[in-house]
Amino acid sequence: MHVSRFASRRPACFLALASLLLPFPCHAQKHTVQPADIAGLRSIEAPKISPDGKLIAYTVTTPMPAGKPHNEHIWLVPTDRSSSARLFVSGAGDDSSPAWSPDGRTLVFLSSRPNPLASPGSPFHFSVAPGNYRGDIPKELINKPAGAPPAQSQTPATQQKDSQPPPPAPVPSEDDEQKGMQLWSISLDGGEAQPLTNIPGGIKSFQWSKDGKHIAFLRTDADTPEESVRKKKKDDREIIDGEYHFDRLWIYDVDTHQARLLSRQDINVDSIDWSPDGTGILARVSPTPRIDDYWRVSVVEVFSTSSGEITQVIEKKSGYETPVYSLDGQNVSYSRFTQKRITDEHFIRNLSTGKDIRLEDKLDGTLYEMRWLTGNRLLVNAFVHAHTEAHIFDPATLTVTQLDHLTPTALDFDATKDGSSIAFLSETPTQPAEVTLWRADAATVLSDTNPQTKDWALGEQREVQWINPKDHRVIYGVLTLPPGYTPGKRYKTAIHIHGGPEESFTVGFSATWYNYALLLASQGYVVLQPNYRGSSGQSIDFTEANYQDGGGGDFADVMAGTDWVIQQGYADPDRMVIAGWSYGGFMTAWAVTHTDRFKAAMAGAAVTDIYSMATTTDIAPSYLDALYNVYAKSYKDLDLHSPVRFAANCHTPTLVLHGGADVRVPLGQGQEFYHALRYLNREAAMVVYPREPHIFHETEHQIDSLTRELDWFSQHLKPETTGH
Repeated sequence: MHVSRFASRRPACFLALASLLLPFPCHAQKHTVQPADIAGLRSIEAPKISPDGKLIAYTVTTPMPAGKPHNEHIWLVPTDRSSSARLFVSGAGDDSSPAWSPDGRTLVFLSSRPNPLASPGSPFHFSVAPGNYRGDIPKELINKPAGAPPAQSQTPATQQKDSQPPPPAPVPSEDDEQKGMQLWSISLDGGEAQPLTNIPGGIKSFQWSKDGKHIAFLRTDADTPEESVRKKKKDDREIIDGEYHFDRLWIYDVDTHQARLLSRQDINVDSIDWSPDGTGILARVSPTPRIDDYWRVSVVEVFSTSSGEITQVIEKKSGYETPVYSLDGQNVSYSRFTQKRITDEHFIRNLSTGKDIRLEDKLDGTLYEMRWLTGNRLLVNAFVHAHTEAHIFDPATLTVTQLDHLTPTALDFDATKDGSSIAFLSETPTQPAEVTLWRADAATVLSDTNPQTKDWALGEQREVQWINPKDHRVIYGVLTLPPGYTPGKRYKTAIHIHGGPEESFTVGFSATWYNYALLLASQGYVVLQPNYRGSSGQSIDFTEANYQDGGGGDFADVMAGTDWVIQQGYADPDRMVIAGWSYGGFMTAWAVTHTDRFKAAMAGAAVTDIYSMATTTDIAPSYLDALYNVYAKSYKDLDLHSPVRFAANCHTPTLVLHGGADVRVPLGQGQEFYHALRYLNREAAMVVYPREPHIFHETEHQIDSLTRELDWFSQHLKPETTGH
């Protein structure tokens, strides 16, 4: 359900269009977007700018058919535009998470490619420091003596150009891919990528020390030999909330090629950041690997890099944000859950005085991305209304400077230490996410990952706002118009609702399996995406305003937006549909059981029974307890917020879609709602997608679900008539 967070304190304006209006000529766009186009888009992640600001490394993932290996590799682009972006690191496995060494000469990354360290006689060396381990570290790996020096030094600076990838390996499962990830390095001077580790269970994430002599990494406990033997015999029972495999903190020595376990305590280390002097590692830690504990029951602590002991506790009620040291080590940025534990607020802690600065007192929006620059300045990104804004905050003067020249959606910031060059992913309604360089005078797009989108038939997109007449709250959202929109003409209209609920739609290239307004618009729909109360993008109070009120004020916000899009002359009130996934699925199921205004609906991964959701989801109990105070209220109170209890009121043809392996909103939620509708002889259909978790991964399933939704809507909307 929870995907991301966004918030702001702006004066209300009555039913006025917001300032973001992004039209463009669509006469040259000819291709009507199809589901396969959406599912076929390559995605970009992790733009990392080199210390000198001259290069940006990033990853590109190419969708692959079922049964084919996952395809993610590292690209490189110069910031001076002297050449085009190019594939830099490629192998038989996945390559991800590029990170520059402090001197900028080396990239270390994670890869699942075949590892020479696994072969006898390998010219490379890796060992684990002496010590006692839980049995998942092979004895022959502990203090393994180095062999003869490799023909080519393992020191990153002398490597040669990465070789062409060998033929594809057999397709691993998703779990096998994660377990196979190891640290590799490649030099910018040329040379083949070379392995640094070969540790059972693989590596989840890592970070260079500031001096470049060590790399801290997180590794999940692997099965011990006894566990492996038992599972091979199909003695594979699972003890719920027991027999945990923890994510533990390790440190790799670049010179000796040896790793040592730092966190021997049975706690889960979720994120890490080196202190500038290398004596400590700031970490976000949860008591168990349970996702609910990761989200809701974490603390911020400091590990001694010599002893592994916890030397300082920064925050006992950590929020979502990754805690980070300032470049001089004097401050820490972190977040803390609010009292209701629905969202978090963000702080700068002065480690000498212990005093905090609350960033929400100085910045609008839901803060979610913080990066330190020289001079103890903090780069902060936020979701505001239905776009993003980035600022540089100076804690010494309490002044805020907004970054100009950014696109309406700008994400995943990385910066040189002085902040003069910033890499990020930019989006506009006509440009999918691309690697972009910000400098004080301009933002320059450096990549062109999906050039085919230039031929797509697209429409205008606007940030809009309206008033909920019941309590006069201002609600923001995104309005996407069909190509060739004619003012004064009324169109078939889709109300598309995001999940979370602490999430937000922003003006940008809405073309993913989950956010497909661009697809609907290209197919002739006006699309309204409301950021209802409970969303990110306004104040903390707004994000928490649907506390114990699911289907109340948030639904009223959506319906006020529905009224608005009709009043403004965009929508044909007789040709309207509604759709959403996760909490958006809940809102859709609630809508069809509380109004007959929509002619068709799609409820994806929908929460439909609050009590059974609370007792079966992988984010129990704290998540729904925060929203509904589950165990302090009676079943009847919970039923008042459960769409399935109102199934008899549904007269809207409803398509129910669900992943068969969804543990966030378990399959039973969709089944309850579908069978209730069928028992009542209501028009409904349900499709279950095997293997799919909460967010669908398989291309064929993404295409099928989007195609079915379009077909379902077409079947139940009457043809366009003249006069609208």
